[in-house]
Amino acid sequence: MRLLAVVHHRHEEWVCALREAESRLEIRGFHPRDPLDDPWLSRAEGLFVWKVPDGLIARMPALTWVQSAGAGVDHLLSDLSIPARIPITRADGQFGLWMARYTLGHVLAATQRLDECREAQRERRWAPGLLPEDLTGQVALVLGFGRIGRQIGRALREVGLDVRGFVRSPRPDAEFPLHGTLDLEAWLPRARVLVLCAPLTPETHGLANAGLLAAGHPRLVLVNVARGALVVTADLLQALDAGRLERAVLDVFAEEPLPQDSPLWSHPKVVVTPHHSGPSTPRAMVPDVLGNLRRFAEGRPVVDPVDRTRGY
Repeated sequence: MRLLAVVHHRHEEWVCALREAESRLEIRGFHPRDPLDDPWLSRAEGLFVWKVPDGLIARMPALTWVQSAGAGVDHLLSDLSIPARIPITRADGQFGLWMARYTLGHVLAATQRLDECREAQRERRWAPGLLPEDLTGQVALVLGFGRIGRQIGRALREVGLDVRGFVRSPRPDAEFPLHGTLDLEAWLPRARVLVLCAPLTPETHGLANAGLLAAGHPRLVLVNVARGALVVTADLLQALDAGRLERAVLDVFAEEPLPQDSPLWSHPKVVVTPHHSGPSTPRAMVPDVLGNLRRFAEGRPVVDPVDRTRGY
């Protein structure tokens, strides 16, 4: 029987779900703040984890597979304690559906003028002039067009937006026009919405900087459900103050939890949410990892590992 270690702050929940999914494995759970000195770990060949605690990999000489507890793997790829020979796999579960709801909800909140309607309600003021904005034909740009980006694109298209996907290299697509990332700045003046859902790589780190945002305009809404480091915070604040953005909806930050002294908390054009646009739940993610879980139990190699060169 092969051994799988689950190191996660909700390890009890995950261990139950993974045992139910694949009973041929011996699975034990540990909290990341536990001492992690159990001799059992030295025999475990699989690791289900989000962030690897310091020194854990050195205690797992039999390790042959790391499964990320989420869609993002940038933190695992930059962890030098994980040997390059060990495959890392990811799972985005139903993040696309969750993040599509999140993105669409915030876009509609702005364009349906819900804040203004709420204010009128508080004042007991009938305001028939607060008409919603017609989004038909307006342009939405989605940076990163894998499973998550496509789901977001479909949701935005359903309310009438003209959706354009942006990827590392443009390619034909039967459903949406896909442009290269280098074309993003040229499209920005035409966009009503810019959604960031690309993985964090050297190419996307700091992509939303002063240079890109200079092409913005007063009606542009930016939504970031990717990684905080895609955005240069100081440049974003400057763009907001200069009227090159209408609002920024931020669910991810370079430092989390967001420090209390961050100016993002109090900026009138910023919406801060606590990294909840794509919650990692066993119900959503186990179907994604089940194939590799079975291969691991049977002693077969896992499939679809992250390409360390590309970063996803």
